[in-house]
Amino acid sequence: MKSVYYFTNIFPKYRESIWKSLIEETRYDFNIFFSSQELNGIKSSNSLKSKKFHSLKNYIFKSRLIWQTNVIKTVCKKKIDIVIFMGEMNVISTWLAIIICKIRAIEIWFWGHGIYGNESEFKKFFRLFFLKLADKHLLYEKRAEQILIKNGFQKENLEIIYNSLDYELQKKLFEKLESEKPSGIEHFKNDYPTLLFIGRLTQQKKLEILIRAVKELDKSNYKVNLLIIGDGNQKEFLVKLSTKLRLNNFYFYGSLYDENEISSLIYNSDLCISPGNIGLTAIHSLSYGTAVASHSNFNNQMPEVETIIQGVNGFLFKEGDSIDLAIKIKSFLEFKPDKKKVRQIIDEKYNFHYQKIIFDQLILND
Repeated sequence: MKSVYYFTNIFPKYRESIWKSLIEETRYDFNIFFSSQELNGIKSSNSLKSKKFHSLKNYIFKSRLIWQTNVIKTVCKKKIDIVIFMGEMNVISTWLAIIICKIRAIEIWFWGHGIYGNESEFKKFFRLFFLKLADKHLLYEKRAEQILIKNGFQKENLEIIYNSLDYELQKKLFEKLESEKPSGIEHFKNDYPTLLFIGRLTQQKKLEILIRAVKELDKSNYKVNLLIIGDGNQKEFLVKLSTKLRLNNFYFYGSLYDENEISSLIYNSDLCISPGNIGLTAIHSLSYGTAVASHSNFNNQMPEVETIIQGVNGFLFKEGDSIDLAIKIKSFLEFKPDKKKVRQIIDEKYNFHYQKIIFDQLILND
């Protein structure tokens, strides 16, 4: 039986389904190392218990460099066939662990972004050098694969594994909502279309562009509701901007973690918009049949932007352009896509079942 050891930073809640399926596999032995401490404002989940979960600690230097404990000792002593790292070159313990793995003839995989496409020439050269140390790459998107191939990587060593959330729960909630056909969001006492953002309210998300786009629609007498779910350091600024622009139908919901309530709010919205980058928000929204929109500059995007199929389950607009966003919102809302078609890409690729099939094929046929 092959032994696979995976070293990551923390246990993000959205990885629960795929991790559970990997550690429960009986055809190979899959072990996961992570820290239970919060990292960069993101909490580490403790929702699953298993003997195949092991602890490490992340020590951060100069706000960027990371040393992980328990990694070097493990790759030195344990019988390992395949080791999986995050593929982030700022984790300095990974560099030393790779040398040890190569000496011990342990196969090395990276599970991560690969290359982003917006690196400076120096950083690109250094990142490509680091990425070439791995035997195989598990990537989140096709774009990263294409960039790596252009830089001399062999396609057979690159595997697109996409990303996933709590697929089974969200599918169940979606089917329940489809059967009930709820009438709308109670807070808004009108029948206007509802635009949604869900996530952390940070400067990176550029929500002021969405607010100004809503104002542009209002000026042309096209009325919409704006629902913003989440909290963050930009909330006060965004509330003041919405008030200053005299928007009438906006609601800052605040933090929300109840998936039943979240599912209803997303399902009853007409379009989810992330004017900065769009990451897992895209998967979350599409899982409940609500189309998504974000900007078209892929150098400043997250991998999940590839979930957007223009004219089918959303659209892309010119980065930073609230007028272009307003025009495309109006055009898309008139389209009114079928919710089952909107979430189709989730059923096909962005779920843990698909990811697990990839892992099984790679590990068992390696």
